[in-house]
Amino acid sequence: MAKTLVDIDEEALALAMAELGTSTKAETVNRALREIAQRRQVRAARFMKVALLTADRLAETDVEQAAWR
Repeated sequence: MAKTLVDIDEEALALAMAELGTSTKAETVNRALREIAQRRQVRAARFMKVALLTADRLAETDVEQAAWR
């Protein structure tokens, strides 16, 4: 892990520590970063699921329309 010097909003940090149940600044920042990254992965997975379902429905519609021709 790399050490990085950053200015941190102490009030926001205290709120994050309370929300996450963490006890150190480093633990809080690292956990918050991991949770944000995980949320992005979950959103991407949901998007792909919706995209695949939409593609399947469009394909079914095309087949049904072709059958009526």
